[in-house]
Amino acid sequence: MKVFVLGLDGATWDLLRPLAEQGSLPNLARLMGLGSSGTLESIFPPLSPVAWTGIMTGKNSGKHGIFEFLEFAHDPLHGKVNSSRAIQSDLVWEVAGRHGKSTVAGGVPMSYPPRKAPGFYLGDFLSPANAPDFASDPGIFAELEKEVGPYRPWSTTVHDGGNEAAALADLTDFLDHHLKAVQFLMKRCPWDLFMYDLMATDRIQHELWHAWEPSHREAKGRDLSAIRSGYVDFWKKLDDGVGEIESALPADTTLLLISDHGFGPIEWYVNFNVWLLEQGYIALQDSFYVKQKRWFYDRGATPEWFYNLMVRLGMAEQRVGRFRGKQTGPLERLAESAFLSKRHIDWSKTRAYAQGNFGQIFVNRKGRQPQGCVEEKDVRPLLDEIKAGLLAIPHPETGEPLVEKVVEREELYQGPHAHLAPDLTVVLRDWRYRTIGLHDFTTNKLISPSFGPTGDHRMEGVMIASGPAVVPGAELGRANLLDIAPTILHLLGVPIPQDMDGRVLTELFDPAIVPPPARSEGSTAEPLPPEDAPSEGYTEEEDAAIQQRLADLGYL
Repeated sequence: MKVFVLGLDGATWDLLRPLAEQGSLPNLARLMGLGSSGTLESIFPPLSPVAWTGIMTGKNSGKHGIFEFLEFAHDPLHGKVNSSRAIQSDLVWEVAGRHGKSTVAGGVPMSYPPRKAPGFYLGDFLSPANAPDFASDPGIFAELEKEVGPYRPWSTTVHDGGNEAAALADLTDFLDHHLKAVQFLMKRCPWDLFMYDLMATDRIQHELWHAWEPSHREAKGRDLSAIRSGYVDFWKKLDDGVGEIESALPADTTLLLISDHGFGPIEWYVNFNVWLLEQGYIALQDSFYVKQKRWFYDRGATPEWFYNLMVRLGMAEQRVGRFRGKQTGPLERLAESAFLSKRHIDWSKTRAYAQGNFGQIFVNRKGRQPQGCVEEKDVRPLLDEIKAGLLAIPHPETGEPLVEKVVEREELYQGPHAHLAPDLTVVLRDWRYRTIGLHDFTTNKLISPSFGPTGDHRMEGVMIASGPAVVPGAELGRANLLDIAPTILHLLGVPIPQDMDGRVLTELFDPAIVPPPARSEGSTAEPLPPEDAPSEGYTEEEDAAIQQRLADLGYL
């Protein structure tokens, strides 16, 4: 049996169901009727590097070591971009490869550079530009580019400043480009497992959710009907592509359409470093220079203010994350000189800081961080104090608590790398409020109107399964991303490693065709043999360029 996994990155039932019910997505509707569909829970945080590493390994971050786009190893000033080299576990196609199975994989976040396994591999949006090892076989890659044109691993187009039409056109072209690549590769390369992630479905929701949801603050008072029509056409193009792919699959193939997370609107930002600064957990350097910056900060001279000014002037070609010391014009350099940032924190007196896209908070522990100052005996009281303070923050619209829960490291992560995880993770009740864990003080308010992306990730993803082994109408039980790897291996007839956290989604399959699973292979966490070990990380220039790309996408 073969397995074909197509990632509809960020797809949500909140959008797919109404479009399918109105007849706009006939192929997805047909596959839902012929097979099984349901909610696929993401991993917290529902962020691409964490989610897709979970898909590829079947394990939680404590076992594979990926917690965010960047790994700081508790050094708040020196984060490095994660890649496949940082994953401390075998990937699903490496396990399958040991049993004679060949894989084609492309666009899967965290899969660059290709690690040694039978098959053909393309990099993802975390690859360096023009990397010589972007593809595992340069010959096949040349054939691909002859078929589809110069390959586009990413798109950083933004809607800001009224650029919705241009963003829609670019992302529709981006989707079409990747659908053509999928169709070429599935016919050109032999495979038992095929896995490809369509990045465009994620990007269009980040950029144009306000066109889909006219009640969004960004859409109010504007006629976006033409953009909304084009937005629906984008999903129709996806549906057409899925139909063409499905019709070309070998008869013995199980098709899994999955999203690594869902999507929904964002209208507010919550910056916990502002709160930590106000509460005295973050200390600033005691100098006239920094006091001057704090004076400007208190009066609203922040990247948020300057970014909104650039939007009004029609200069918003990049996101607010651009203010990372790479300003290109004199106006930008002048503005940056006034901003308070992480460079002005007194780390020797800072007890806690936020760092990450989903409310991750770290205690600045003595002996762990380079300038840690919190003694181990003081960690527990400090955690309790911070948790109590966070839970008391009121929702600005309802007066109810803004924070649903504050989760400690041990509640989310188990494994040999759990020590790298944040001490606390803050989960908000209302996901229209989006946490930003930068210590660059992007704004001077704990809660401020969002800018840039109008949509963002949710925990509830989608899954559609079809094929001869799938029972029509089978009800998908409580499923999450960690279940994908063991399910793939079982369908391929490959033993499942004992240390995978996920389970086989047996409820989807006819037991006469897919017998019950048995875990008979040992751990996949052993170090790779020397001849298979991945090379060193990105060069300093590559790391800087990828961090800038992530900033342009709104992730940093």
